[in-house]
Amino acid sequence: MILNGKTDIGLRRKNNQDSFVIRLWNDIGCALGVVCDGMGGANGGNIASALACEHFVSAVEAFMHTDRVRERTATEGDYSSMLARAVTGANQCVYSSTEKDKSLKGMGTTLVAALVVGDVLYAVNVGDSRLYLYNRGRLTQITRDHSLVQYLMDTGKLTREEARDYPNRNVITRAVGIERSIESDIFSVDLSRLSEDACALLCSDGLSGYVEAEEIQSLMAAGLSAQPYDGDATAAALVNAANETGGADNITVVLMRLKQTQINESKDD
Repeated sequence: MILNGKTDIGLRRKNNQDSFVIRLWNDIGCALGVVCDGMGGANGGNIASALACEHFVSAVEAFMHTDRVRERTATEGDYSSMLARAVTGANQCVYSSTEKDKSLKGMGTTLVAALVVGDVLYAVNVGDSRLYLYNRGRLTQITRDHSLVQYLMDTGKLTREEARDYPNRNVITRAVGIERSIESDIFSVDLSRLSEDACALLCSDGLSGYVEAEEIQSLMAAGLSAQPYDGDATAAALVNAANETGGADNITVVLMRLKQTQINESKDD
């Protein structure tokens, strides 16, 4: 696998409230990508996304070093339950921070993560940060947004075309750290029959909310077909596309090309 990540402040915000983490365990052939998009006050979003990322990744890493994983006896249910527990722990961590420091009350964060174990990708999400899968020239959204726009679309009150310009499109219906308890969605994807250019994309809504899926697909197609493949350049192209629309939000992308072994990350403040 080749892992690349990039986060950018955008063109209008004073600080970057996004966080991301990428991890690769070469000895067991597993990889993890996480993106969090924080919210709440001048510094609250920064703290929420960083805390959630840190706590979530620590929980996953602890599980990945257990004998069940090393001996290949962990089941799909084990991985799914672990991801749900990791989100619950991250939620408790962020929420308890707001209880201790009232100036942080109301802070929270989205969270989307992808854990690749052999030929299976396990995913979890809360909020509107997304996981896409690119395969054979097609980009498919795996996660489902926890947002007001998605709810209105699901109930037939808003069309996809109307959603693009809906004034409250940034309102989310779930976030890590806002309530004492949290419900996350878990997904699994069979990777065994994917093409050589298959790639997972995790992103904050600084990308997905401002760049059409068709353009994201086109940029990934160009990057993944380049010889040699340059994950940093592909991530930069996606970030640049969001900034070209006005850069109204922080932008974070994580690319997980599901072949080979390499890890790179960069941050622009």
